[in-house]
Amino acid sequence: MERTDIYLEIIISQPWLLTPMVLLVLLFFMIPAENRLFLSLMLVTPWLSMARAQDLSLIAAGAKLSSGLAFLLVAYAAITHPFPKRKLPLIVYLYPIMAFIWILLILGVEERSVGVVLRIQWLCVTIAGVSLARTIVTYKDFKRIINGFTVGCMIALLIPISALVLFPGESFLKGIGRFQPYGSNSNQVGMLFALAAPLLGYAMLTWPKKYRPMIIFYLSLTLGMALLTASRQTSIAILMTSFPILFVLSKRPIVTIIGLTIAATGLGWILSIGGDTSPIERLTSLETGRPQLWYRYITEVYTRSPLYGLFGSSGESYFRSNIIGQHPHSAWMNMMYHGGLLLFIPQITLVIYSCYAGIRVWMNRKYLNGDPLLFSIVLLLLLAMYVQGTFNQVVYWPTYSWSFLHVAFASTFIALWSAIRDEGVEYALPADYSDGTEYWEEEYSEEDEPEVEEFTDYRV
Repeated sequence: MERTDIYLEIIISQPWLLTPMVLLVLLFFMIPAENRLFLSLMLVTPWLSMARAQDLSLIAAGAKLSSGLAFLLVAYAAITHPFPKRKLPLIVYLYPIMAFIWILLILGVEERSVGVVLRIQWLCVTIAGVSLARTIVTYKDFKRIINGFTVGCMIALLIPISALVLFPGESFLKGIGRFQPYGSNSNQVGMLFALAAPLLGYAMLTWPKKYRPMIIFYLSLTLGMALLTASRQTSIAILMTSFPILFVLSKRPIVTIIGLTIAATGLGWILSIGGDTSPIERLTSLETGRPQLWYRYITEVYTRSPLYGLFGSSGESYFRSNIIGQHPHSAWMNMMYHGGLLLFIPQITLVIYSCYAGIRVWMNRKYLNGDPLLFSIVLLLLLAMYVQGTFNQVVYWPTYSWSFLHVAFASTFIALWSAIRDEGVEYALPADYSDGTEYWEEEYSEEDEPEVEEFTDYRV
């Protein structure tokens, strides 16, 4: 039985377990409207991290089944955010449209209750991601998202750190030795490290100097735990997003030396705890059975219903083909299994177009208001999400900040490129609310205009 199914049965039989989540929601509505968005962004990652820690038992069950609620709070905070909203290109709304169609496509599966819950949660993810993109009118708005998720990652990282320090023996999978804090799958918890590493790296370069030692130590712990997972997907994602940061550090030798000293301390401490247990040498191997698995899905599964996938069928499993007995280990392959070309073509169109838009925005990064380094990191983070999606289904799975930010970043790049193409780069991401009203859904008077902080240029 799938873990989601078990959690669903627990919550149905003991609904009082959701009481802490309900109290959290009530407290959320007591926060001033202008502060709710940052708070919701800050809480998403810790909330979802608890949901994957199955050894936390009832806490994990409540967090997992209410993960869709976390995204709805983000959507609500974004919709009610008392600032101008950006007009989005129509193609962006394909995300929630296809998410709704996805629900209809899997209604005939054996695990229908679990499948519908997961797909409804994904619909919540897309609504939250698109709503969040609408709030990005100025560079300050963009930084709010980055800072909110950076703080959230720092809070969420306390979960695996505490597992490693308090329960080192129980934090590694027996017989294999891969780091699995509180029962979290190595590849799944690795997505937290893959997201936290570039965000902490950017914070290290741009946050006030008084926080720098703490951030560097945090970053070293993140990299150490990523190594202990022995996850090649996590390592590839971190390597892809680290190039801009390493380029900047190469021009700051003093900062680099100090940073390496602190990082070596944290990394050495982490590896001293679990380095002898975790099979880190696995990272040097490219051996995988995925190509053979994909070939079987293409030749034995997709040929039966290439256009509509599981739509109209019955008795098939939501998680894996009954013929193969394993899930596809790929987001794109899983789409073809669930919905055939009807689902795959619109989704892959969004992937291609968001990459194209992101590259075009990156080419104009020096002319946009803001730090060009941040645009480089976010673009590589989006590309890393798609590369990782080739080998895992996380990028379209509804219980990860990784998948949520994929929708938000893709929508933002598409919107920014549309503004650059149609009106010019100077209107795409203004420094304040005095320009660029062409891309707002309402205009504010000078009395309503919020005060904008003076921009600090971090370019090297």
